[in-house]
Amino acid sequence: MATVDYQRPEYEAAQARWRLVRDVCKGSEAVKAAERLYLPKPNPHDTSKENAERYTNYLARAVFYNATGRTRDGLVGAVFRVVPTLTVPALLDYMQTDANGAGISVYQQSQTVLADVLETGRALVLVDFPAVESASRADMQSGRARATITAYRAEDVINWRTTKVGARHLLSLAVLRETHEVEDGFGMKTEPQYRVLSLRNGVYTVDVWRRTGGEGAFEVAETYNPRRSNGAPWGEITAFFVGAQNNDTSIDESPLYDLAEINIGHYRNSAEFEDSVFTIGQQQLVITGLDDHWARELEERGIYFGSRAVITLPVGADAKLIQASPNSLAEVAMDKKVIQMVALGARLVEKGSATKTATEAASDNAAEHSVLSLVASNVSEAYTKALQCAAEFMGATGECVYALNQDFIEARLDPQTLAELVKSWQAGAITDADLWAQFRRFGLIDAEKTDDQIREELASSTSGLNLDDDDGNGGTANTGGDEE
Repeated sequence: MATVDYQRPEYEAAQARWRLVRDVCKGSEAVKAAERLYLPKPNPHDTSKENAERYTNYLARAVFYNATGRTRDGLVGAVFRVVPTLTVPALLDYMQTDANGAGISVYQQSQTVLADVLETGRALVLVDFPAVESASRADMQSGRARATITAYRAEDVINWRTTKVGARHLLSLAVLRETHEVEDGFGMKTEPQYRVLSLRNGVYTVDVWRRTGGEGAFEVAETYNPRRSNGAPWGEITAFFVGAQNNDTSIDESPLYDLAEINIGHYRNSAEFEDSVFTIGQQQLVITGLDDHWARELEERGIYFGSRAVITLPVGADAKLIQASPNSLAEVAMDKKVIQMVALGARLVEKGSATKTATEAASDNAAEHSVLSLVASNVSEAYTKALQCAAEFMGATGECVYALNQDFIEARLDPQTLAELVKSWQAGAITDADLWAQFRRFGLIDAEKTDDQIREELASSTSGLNLDDDDGNGGTANTGGDEE
């Protein structure tokens, strides 16, 4: 019978792909620590000490060029170039600074989730609530009772199941791998635990499984039913998958996997190239025409190079330096893989020297940005649902929206476009809200300011030319009062 640590077959099948991308994104230290997993051992059947030492040096000389990790960072940076839009009721304002109860804001957490989905194609966000029957508004305002949002990596969601309820397919089981700390004298040690989210008779239940005494089989150590603000139980699991293609429970392909594969191939070519440079890269002295006597004499006294050193040789002997021809095959293979990585989205690896128009740049990045836009949209949707659940727990009413930027090409506003925008607004062709939306896009006004905040600031502002108050002759214009 399957136990709580049972792993779904598709989860196990994805492990190797996830580890490859994770290690490549971490960089040289993680890739080299895996040794033969990514860099096969030359002549693996030779188990001698000399061959083992040669592999150690072979591994040390290899150069890992982290195109994949830099691409991931660049893509995340492109999304968060503009601050995400967060609209929540006042009771959920704390999400801006502490979404998970440990001081991580919703902005910071969603950056991590976006990076995780780019690496593995999968993540999960869980909305959790204190195990209380009900909470007062004072408890919520003071922070004693708050909904929190926790993010889980793809590797931490080991099992899941859905159930059809009416016309909907609801998540009915999710097993999350976690850890907890146990006191160990003056220190602490980390023990595994599993958080099981399930629907039992239509009621959302959370079980925390731990080993008894830190050893043996896992047993239920805690059980609770998360409740709404009015004390009623939840009829669905408040956890939401985030995918690279959609937000269902299936495992999507990693957007960065193909790039990571080529990155590893580049690393292997680098190992061959550096090994070749070390082995045959130095000049070799060759002496011909020596008899045994001269050979022994040179061996005893040694051979010194340089303009102040003299090598005495017998009549008819000759000495010369030979240099191996460049071995460019591995280098050519590396160069080709760099081109392939650029084509797959590693725009940070190599920048073209030619000047490009905004249209050309947008066209060059179309495929890369379409994938990134989809991932950003999926993250936005999952967090919007999570915030709605949090609001329902807190008994807060009002709109809940979290939206990541999907305009990845930096917008620039030229004077002519600005003049046309203002002209259209003055003519009544566009509304205040439309004008301000464009100003936010181009960074002319704070992207976090709402339309109401802008109106209030404009109404209370004393700056400006006050042109509407001037009749053109230095006096006060007629404001609509009675004429004499």
